[in-house]
Amino acid sequence: MKKLICTLLSAGMAASMLAACGSTPSSSTTTTSDSASTADTASGDVETITFWYNNTGDEALVYEEAIAAYNASQSKYKVEGLSVTDAQKLVVAMSSNEAPDVIKISNSSVIQYQSNGLLENLQTYVDEEGFDTSVYSQQSLDANTLDGDLYALPLDAYTIQMFYNKDLLAEAGYSEPPKTMEEMYEMAVAATKLDASGNIEVLGYPLFPYASARQELIYGFGGRWWNENSEPTPDDPGILASLEMNVKYRNQFGGKALDGFVATANTNRYTEQDMFFTGKQLFRFDGSWLPTMMEGFNSTVNWGIALIPGTEANPELRGSARFETDSVCVPVMAQHKEGALDFTKWLCGEEGAKIIDLGTGNLPALTSLYEDPDILAKPGFAEFIEALKLGNGVQYPAMKDFDEYVSMINATLDTVYAGTATPQEALASLKEQCAGLS
Repeated sequence: MKKLICTLLSAGMAASMLAACGSTPSSSTTTTSDSASTADTASGDVETITFWYNNTGDEALVYEEAIAAYNASQSKYKVEGLSVTDAQKLVVAMSSNEAPDVIKISNSSVIQYQSNGLLENLQTYVDEEGFDTSVYSQQSLDANTLDGDLYALPLDAYTIQMFYNKDLLAEAGYSEPPKTMEEMYEMAVAATKLDASGNIEVLGYPLFPYASARQELIYGFGGRWWNENSEPTPDDPGILASLEMNVKYRNQFGGKALDGFVATANTNRYTEQDMFFTGKQLFRFDGSWLPTMMEGFNSTVNWGIALIPGTEANPELRGSARFETDSVCVPVMAQHKEGALDFTKWLCGEEGAKIIDLGTGNLPALTSLYEDPDILAKPGFAEFIEALKLGNGVQYPAMKDFDEYVSMINATLDTVYAGTATPQEALASLKEQCAGLS
């Protein structure tokens, strides 16, 4: 997402390199013009609020369900929803008098949009109303706060944790999942299987998906690509320690064999032939939606979930993983801000958020829903909520040049995995390249 349009577009793509997950085509409704809506209000009729969300298919139906519940809950406003996945269309609309009243985006987009002054500062309303933001996890509030001000309410949260194949683990001689990165490596080597040609049949070490290899494997070692001030830190020793372990595994089983496995895994990801769903992966770092997908594809894998390990030296790092939110905000150019705020608070409150969490498989941002029996009944949610409670989530930085930095990280790691540079050489080069980024 890109500089006004361009800056905003590319940032969203950069974040998706480090993240993962999507959906299918959807419903939309027409909107009401501002003049007509004003006339309706003056005559005592309901005021129409336009809400754009970036979900499609079944997920869009979940949002329409929530909209219907809000409309039935009161008689002052009528929300009309529209599925909009075209980021350029959204940016153009937000920059004009045709702006929707409420939008649902990722927290990384909140950062980028507000850097261009497109979002209403919600802190003023929070302070004036005495709105209690403590009902949300601190991580989710931080994810939507810039320079001390809140620009969006968190709707839900998502993070990554460790799935494992219980049968493969038992075959390798282990009865419990690893508690440290060092244990995980030992188990991974023992469980990896090659065919007669040296191709990998079962992947032990979680180098697929690569997004997790470039994030969660590094976070578990305490490595961070940026510091608390959103400054690049490619010389973080945790990054080097993780890459050295990755390269050690690649060298033992062959980079060509690993790349072949990953290429096939990418093609089949989240399908019936997904490598984890078919019993060809010991460890998989993935999101809370995975159990529902496995059930939908009738996978018979005997799986479990554990927190991503820390290291022997720093076991307190367990559960460290990317942390993001879906966020609801009001464009500066919105025409109906009072109604927009009313709907935003309802949607991000217990009733609205629960509909969204249960319908989309994302995790709660509201801490009260951590103990909700319906939420906890979702497969895997209890373990993921345990991870949320630890507060070890890693958030994307408020970097103007974030997309450029991500591209540099990708290119750097490609040289490591291609064997054209050692981890030390590659990270030293990256430090020089990113010196001018902000």
